[in-house]
Amino acid sequence: MLTLNLVLEGGAMRGMFTAGVLDSLDEQNLIFDYVIGVSAGACMGVSYVTRQRGRSRNINISYCRDPRYFSYRNLLKEGNLFSVQFTYEEVPRRLIPFDYQAFEESPIHFVTAATDCETGQSVYLHNDRDMIQEIRASASMPFFSKPVEIGGRFLLDGGASDSIPVRHAMEEGHPKSVVILTRPKGYRKKIKSNSLLYKIMLPKYPRLAEAMNNRPAVYNQQLDDIEILEKAGSCIAVYPPADIIVDRLERDKEKLEALYQAGVRAGAELGKKLPQFLLDNKS
Repeated sequence: MLTLNLVLEGGAMRGMFTAGVLDSLDEQNLIFDYVIGVSAGACMGVSYVTRQRGRSRNINISYCRDPRYFSYRNLLKEGNLFSVQFTYEEVPRRLIPFDYQAFEESPIHFVTAATDCETGQSVYLHNDRDMIQEIRASASMPFFSKPVEIGGRFLLDGGASDSIPVRHAMEEGHPKSVVILTRPKGYRKKIKSNSLLYKIMLPKYPRLAEAMNNRPAVYNQQLDDIEILEKAGSCIAVYPPADIIVDRLERDKEKLEALYQAGVRAGAELGKKLPQFLLDNKS
C-alpha cells in the first residue's frame, strides 16, 4: 500500500472525474492507506476502498436520468434532492451492490468529512458507526437535504466547512498527499456576501450560515495552499480538463462518460508520477 494521503473533493456529478481516477489507480494496483472524501468524493471513495472498479461509474451512468436518484420531486416529497431510500438503500443493497464485508475488512483508513450544523465546524468521521449514514451526511447539500443525525449531532455537506481537507489529512495521516479535484486548474470561486440570504434560509443554524457565507474565500485559500504544497513537493494535485463542462446535477450521459474517461487518463498519468513522489517521500 502507498503511505500517502488521498484527498477527494466533492462536486456532485463532477465526481465522475474522481471515479475515473480511482478506477485507474485500482487497475494499476495503487492503493493508498489513508483516504479522506468530501461529499461526492466520499461516495466515490468507498468503492475504491472495496476495490469495486467501475461501480461508481455504473451508478451515475445508469441513474443520472432516473428521478428516483435525484430530482426536485424527491426534494418536494421527502426533503432530499437525492432520495435517501433509493440512493442509500436500494442502490447499494440491491441494484448495484456495495461490498460491505470488503469495506469492513479493508486496511485502508477511510475518513468522511461533514459539517456540524450547530457549530459550522468540520467533523471527521472514521467510519466507526454507520458508514452509509456518514457518507449521506457528507453528501447532504444545504438547502437541498435534511440534516443527518449521527451521535447526537446534526450534520450536512462537508464542503460547507472543509471542501478540500488536505491540511487535516497531513495532520492526521502522512506528510504527503495526492488531491483529486473536480474543478479545472486555475478555477476560483467568486467572492460575494450572501450573509443575509443564508441567515434567512438557515434560521436554526446561524453558524452554518456563516460557514456557508465564508466558503468561497476558504475554498480559494485551500486551492492556493495546494499550489504552495505542490511547489514544496508535498502534494500532487489532479485536475479535470477545462474543456469538459459538467454541471453538479448533470444528466447528459455522454458528458459524464467523457469526464470519467478523462479521469481514467489522469489516473494513468498520476500512476507514472507516484514512484518518484514516493522516493522523494523517503529521502
